[in-house]
Amino acid sequence: MIERLALEALADDYFQTLYLKANRLLGGVVFQENGHTPYLSRKELKDILRFSDILSNSKNPTARNCAYNVITLLNGSYHTDPHYKTFAHSVLAKLGNFPGIDYLTNTNHNTAQLPYERDIEKTLKEFIQAVPDTNGLIFTDSQFELYKKISGSKSFSFSGPTSMGKSFIIKSFIRKAISNTPPENIVIMVPTRALISQFSLDLNKELKDILDHYGYKVVTNSNVSDIPAEKSQQYLLVLTPERLLSYLSQKQNLPIGYLFVDEAHKIAAEKDTRAITAYNAIAKTLRINPSVNLYFASPNVANPEVFLKLFKRDEKKSYRTIESPVSQNLFFIDILKKNVTHHTDFANYDFQPALITEASSVYDIIKQIGKLDNNIVYCGSRFQAVDKASELFQLYNNDEITVSRIVKKAITQIKSYIHKDYYLAEFLSKGIAYHFGNLPQIIRNKVETLFKSSDINFVFCTSTLLEGVNLPAKNVFILNDKNGRQTLMPIDFWNLAGREGRLKIELAGNIFCIKEFEKDWKHTELLERNKDITLKPSIENYIDKQLKKIEAFIKETPDIRVESEAMREILAYIANIISIDTLEIERANYSSAIIKKLIADNKDNIIVLAKEKTNHIEVPTSVLNANQSISVRIQNEVYQHLKNNAQNPAIRHPNEINYEACKLWLNKLYDLFRWESKEKQHFKSKAQLDYYATLMNQWINGIALSSIINQSIDYYHNNTRDIKTGFKPDEREPFDRQNKKHVNILIGNIIEDIEHILRFLLEKYFNTYYTILVEIVGEQNAGANWATFLEYGTRNSIVIALQNMGLSRHSANYLFTKHKSSLSIEGDKLIKIDLNRLKIMLDKEDIEYDEISSILF
Repeated sequence: MIERLALEALADDYFQTLYLKANRLLGGVVFQENGHTPYLSRKELKDILRFSDILSNSKNPTARNCAYNVITLLNGSYHTDPHYKTFAHSVLAKLGNFPGIDYLTNTNHNTAQLPYERDIEKTLKEFIQAVPDTNGLIFTDSQFELYKKISGSKSFSFSGPTSMGKSFIIKSFIRKAISNTPPENIVIMVPTRALISQFSLDLNKELKDILDHYGYKVVTNSNVSDIPAEKSQQYLLVLTPERLLSYLSQKQNLPIGYLFVDEAHKIAAEKDTRAITAYNAIAKTLRINPSVNLYFASPNVANPEVFLKLFKRDEKKSYRTIESPVSQNLFFIDILKKNVTHHTDFANYDFQPALITEASSVYDIIKQIGKLDNNIVYCGSRFQAVDKASELFQLYNNDEITVSRIVKKAITQIKSYIHKDYYLAEFLSKGIAYHFGNLPQIIRNKVETLFKSSDINFVFCTSTLLEGVNLPAKNVFILNDKNGRQTLMPIDFWNLAGREGRLKIELAGNIFCIKEFEKDWKHTELLERNKDITLKPSIENYIDKQLKKIEAFIKETPDIRVESEAMREILAYIANIISIDTLEIERANYSSAIIKKLIADNKDNIIVLAKEKTNHIEVPTSVLNANQSISVRIQNEVYQHLKNNAQNPAIRHPNEINYEACKLWLNKLYDLFRWESKEKQHFKSKAQLDYYATLMNQWINGIALSSIINQSIDYYHNNTRDIKTGFKPDEREPFDRQNKKHVNILIGNIIEDIEHILRFLLEKYFNTYYTILVEIVGEQNAGANWATFLEYGTRNSIVIALQNMGLSRHSANYLFTKHKSSLSIEGDKLIKIDLNRLKIMLDKEDIEYDEISSILF
């Protein structure tokens, strides 16, 4: 009966009319059209609230979302109305939305009494849906349903709105998993290093007591053998796909009992080699740990079972919900036409608020709407994020802004850590920041902390938020429909849009898609709410659609035509995997999912081709599996070279590292791995290696980032070098150290080169070289592993061990240099940290304090 009533209510013309009127009222509040939008009559208010109550009794997520939306739409105008108060409390109790009830109580002072039966139902839910081992946390209905399902399954895949709290579910399940007997190591695979930092900090903050009780340590790197630990130590590892592959390649590492794949939709990302690496990391985990418990979490996916199917797990063990504990108000602002379109569940409507018609720029709109709230402003690139943050800063330049002591401290710290002219420090004085993946970890953490505490109000960000960084806000402004040069995919758009609205802090959030230029927002179909997003994993997609080109890459046919360098890299990567898997089948009877798919699709000819192309390969498959993105043929050439020169000490990396050694080895690897053709987008010529040798020498020898930057500024100034100031080749200017723009471009370039070239690209090649060398001469005779030094930015084993505990390079160096007396060291091993002494000795004013205390205390 109730389901029939709910469906009739959703289809009722009168309800839809009232719902549209409530949306118009909300639009007037958001765009500050005070008094210009008609209120609902008393009868209309009572009627729409009654509709909301009926819908809340349904099990249909569309009806339940609609019930919740009614409450949120009316809250701004009617939160003091007694009739609204009663229905709001009652509807949220029926929905099991306890964060929303907390908001009503704490913000609206809503203490309305519930009807007796509803009050009993709420009390029962509070008891049954209490999160185990927590103080007062309660699952929402959809969270509890998911938690029950995942708790009883060895494999599971689930999806829901970004605001549902998927990370919260994972952490809640971890609470349960770490109490199991016997204990097992747990891996959470996240797509980027930025998310490693956030997830590990959250785990240390929220689960520290229970982790300590059961003997678990949170680890963010693959080298767990370097971490001081008790014999019975268990690990909760937060790793990128690359780091998981590195962990799996180290034979001494412990087996994995649980693998959680967060942001699993990245396995289906188009034109991104990381999708292939993610697939590879999961497949290899399953091969080495066949009984591992496997779980996938993804946002807004209509077919979450696709990931289980890909890895041959039970497809029925999946769950999808569209129910969200925070509602979304979506507005499309066309500045050129001075028009706003409000996208609602049943119909859209246009209006022209004065705030838009009178605005002189997009920054006027952002400032006016966001002045009292937390706001995320999405930009398509880091350059845009900095430039647009600068424009808003200029708009605020003449305004007196009072910033907190915490912000003032952060400004001083950032100037010391990076440079006195770094834009971020200046922007913070007006409550503005920017945030992107290559920002140093300690600075990124600082921005996130300031934003979550509302000490700053505006964060201009890039696609880092699409990778799962949890930074919710009242308002999300999306300034274009691009991610770099690519159009945003629907899943990425809704993942980004879902950052609006903060549980317990507000009932709803606002999304503003702003068309500032004619070239923007050519794909407004992105805004369609009710369109299912189905995914197909990238590796299967490419095999189905690009097999001829993959075959050409296996043949190493010259001049293969592809649409972009990114696509060339992806197809070559897949061709490499097929070649390695084919080789491993021959050598070890390995069961490969990709090969099985090719056979099932009657594509045996490509397997025959791969066999022909690999029959001369000498490299052990264990080595090839550790470095699957590098050409099999090139790895074999390096293997043969090192094998023929095994007695020559010059093939080993020295322990002492200086500029000349870096330059020598970069030139060696340039030739051995054929960077002239394979990495031409990064290395235009060998002459560039002189610059990277300088940077590499500074980085590996532990030079502070501020010193690296200052030395680079001196070099550019003393040698009258040009600096690129735009995207076109001729947009260059003589470097001027008094020009803040020049200084900030140079700083951005250095940080980008450290993160992408040194810590990713060069680390990959040096690691491949070292892995091959170890296979030939043994680890004892292989010399130093420079790949490790590149990853950690130091040769100091104690600093490396501290980073393995989750600290940034900077904080680890700080502890070693300023608080060595709190570290117990034997030889080159960190044995223990005297935490009590460290607590007393640390200076709370130092930039390192927050990170160190959150991880170690």
